[in-house]
Amino acid sequence: MDVPRLVIITTRLPPQVCGVGTYSWLLHRHWPVDDSSVEFLVIDGAAQSAAELGHSAIWQFNGQAAELSHALDRAGNANLILHYAGRAYHRFGCPLWLPPVLQRWKTKFPAGRLLIFFHELPSTDFAVTSRFFWIDLCNRGVVRKLAHLADIIVTNTTAHVRKIDEISRRNDAQLIPIGSNIEPVSPFVDGRHRGQFMVFGLPFGRWQTLQMFDREIRSWCEGGVLTKLHLVGPGDEKFDRRSDQLTSVLPSGTVLRHGFLPSSAVSDLLRRVQFGLTNASPENWSKSSAFMAFAAHGCAVVGKTAFQSEPLRYTVSTEELPTISEVDLVRRQRMLKQWYAENADWAVIARRMSALIPVRVQQEPVT
Repeated sequence: MDVPRLVIITTRLPPQVCGVGTYSWLLHRHWPVDDSSVEFLVIDGAAQSAAELGHSAIWQFNGQAAELSHALDRAGNANLILHYAGRAYHRFGCPLWLPPVLQRWKTKFPAGRLLIFFHELPSTDFAVTSRFFWIDLCNRGVVRKLAHLADIIVTNTTAHVRKIDEISRRNDAQLIPIGSNIEPVSPFVDGRHRGQFMVFGLPFGRWQTLQMFDREIRSWCEGGVLTKLHLVGPGDEKFDRRSDQLTSVLPSGTVLRHGFLPSSAVSDLLRRVQFGLTNASPENWSKSSAFMAFAAHGCAVVGKTAFQSEPLRYTVSTEELPTISEVDLVRRQRMLKQWYAENADWAVIARRMSALIPVRVQQEPVT
């Protein structure tokens, strides 16, 4: 008897830079069964991704409803995973065309099952006079329709679970934290470089983190606690300029701007720097890829304040940093890395996801 194939709708797979797409690929790589015939439907870049990743079953629908609908017709009664972020499928974050495509597929193929992972949700924090208010209102409507279509809902923060409940009146969303987009490439053996700090992530997040720790970074430089500050991630003219304004007062040679690096090079830095700065909070840590990257590599994470709940209880607060003992620092590094291995490692995430939806697939690919 045939079993349903697994089809994944996502944004752009590596080597394109996209957090949602990278998540989709890493989840696929750690799926707990042979998943060589799992198929991806991506917005664009299919040929480049297929060549880079060595996975031929990647097809693109060019952000077009008709093309995605045609691909789903070929998939038939599949197990379907949709990785959703409004801005990934529509310039302004309002893909009104997406729910009708999925509704048509479910009507035509009632044996198919749909799991939706909501990576982003509308904030609804904008004033009614803001144009973003109406965009978010539109996105809420899309999310509501998608949630009603989904057989299974997964998201990555407790705030998102509450938001889905508020928007859709469904109270069965599953919370699964994200993993590190940078996987450790080799065990660490040489010891960390004391006084070296790292800010890692996308341009806005790096600027936000530097702004949050601006006063402390200056103080740590003056006190000799910080000797090098590594900035790692893709560039952006506006936010790089703002970041440069914050770091321009630091002594010459302190700031090392690496820009975008291959994952292996980022992993090497993460294994060698002593501290990582994070803007993670109890509300957002479970979707912070930078926080997870530090945790996966056993790098001490510095937060703005002290926290009591896991995993943030294993971070170092700005007040503690200048005086924390080496023994306590190493203990927290090990505890954070252990927490990651038990709760947010990709194998753990993949097992939890695969338990929600059948994972065996047919051997014939979509053509």
